[in-house]
Amino acid sequence: MDYFPFPSKGYFLDWLLRTEQYWLRKYVKSLRSEEYYTFHKPNKWMKYYYQGRKNRLGRKLGFFIAAGCFDSGLKIYHYGSIIVNPKSRIGKDCTIHGNCCIGSKGTLPDDSPVIGDHVDIGQNAQILGGITIADGVKIGAGAIVTKSILEPNVTVVGIPARVIGE
Repeated sequence: MDYFPFPSKGYFLDWLLRTEQYWLRKYVKSLRSEEYYTFHKPNKWMKYYYQGRKNRLGRKLGFFIAAGCFDSGLKIYHYGSIIVNPKSRIGKDCTIHGNCCIGSKGTLPDDSPVIGDHVDIGQNAQILGGITIADGVKIGAGAIVTKSILEPNVTVVGIPARVIGE
């Protein structure tokens, strides 16, 4: 996503035209504000304000992402259903392309994925179960990952997902 500085032409065009990037940035900003007022500077009223704002935008965009799942640098590139289990942990600078599911397999105990830094999750990819994804992994569009990927900086594709190279 492009973050245009406040007095720039790009910022005002995004605001005026209400582009896709405008709504995605607004969602991520509300998510980060909710996390700030929940974990870093606890304030019940501000937390609930930003949580409600995030949830309203999430219904419009098709997102369900709980506070505290992602580390810094989250990038979302498209509208569409993005579901993230609240127990999942995703590292820094993760990129999501839309229509993704990161969660448990629906069995007890409720195991959720742990995803490393700089992971790129393609369109319509699913990461399911108590698995670990290493740093720098690229998950291809439509891949269903049900087993841990412990090799860093590899590309994973297919159903079920398999490593195809670096």
